Amino acid sequence: MRLRDTLHAELAHAFGTHPADPVVQQLAGLRRIGAAVFDLEEEVKAAEASGNRDIGRARCYFAGVEGLTTFADAFVLDAFADPQHPRHLPHVTFVQAQTFYLKVPELVTAVRQELAYPGSATTKLPVLPGPRLEAAGRCPPEHLLAMQRAAQKMEEVIGTRIELLKLRHQGDPPGLRGAVLRLTAAHTALEAADQVLGALRSGQHVAAEVHEQAEAFYYDGALRNYLYAAQELELPGSTKSAPDTEDDEDADEDQTPAQAWRSAVNTGGGMGGFGGGGGIGFGGLLAADVIGNLIGDLLGGMFGGGGGMGGGWW
Repeated sequence: MRLRDTLHAELAHAFGTHPADPVVQQLAGLRRIGAAVFDLEEEVKAAEASGNRDIGRARCYFAGVEGLTTFADAFVLDAFADPQHPRHLPHVTFVQAQTFYLKVPELVTAVRQELAYPGSATTKLPVLPGPRLEAAGRCPPEHLLAMQRAAQKMEEVIGTRIELLKLRHQGDPPGLRGAVLRLTAAHTALEAADQVLGALRSGQHVAAEVHEQAEAFYYDGALRNYLYAAQELELPGSTKSAPDTEDDEDADEDQTPAQAWRSAVNTGGGMGGFGGGGGIGFGGLLAADVIGNLIGDLLGGMFGGGGGMGGGWW
């Protein structure tokens, strides 16, 4: 069973164990967006089986959306290490997973456009992870663990794919060099971040600057490079000029979403925006109302109605 399949199976079990929990309902709704990747994979395979060889860009988009879905599933799964007893999920972890899931529809569209007419998709390559969100004050250890979990799963996936590529081809096949270099950078950053997390978990004092650097190592050093490595395997050279940090990403996009998202997380006041009697108050949770509207459109308003979140286990 593929790693992503395993993640979804574990999540399905956890959600089924707590069908009435409003927080679980929120997470299950987001997961439905990511589930679109399953059908998409079959469409890509069908295109390959039909003899359509001009699908390099389609496969690159697919590698991107598959990676982001793996990130999001891993962030959410951290709350369900024990499906019988859901763990606390930091607000920043939920919102970061949400940003990954919300990238899925646009990328699914890009893949299908490329399968229909190669070169027609206008979504920019490579697929970027988006800005790294930060909580007010120090990053919760649970959030560092979520990033570690996502990185470890991608390490396994990309490492296996590289080994398979080496077995299928002699010499230096296209995409191998770029993927190996990205994987090496990701693995090195992961090791550095793991050292800091290990110190935190053992109760050692870690300076604020080092703590902040561990966040950057996990997100920009590890997760970003794993995502790029996956795309290099499908479209060699696609990440040659890709941004290495969220600041570079903002400059490349000629906008500053990172600051807006970070502000939303810092000023959200915990989960207070979820209280009341009308479902999620997206104004306090998200930086732009359009994101809330998108969720409503995608999930048919499943977030509305009912009671608020109250204390929950966020």
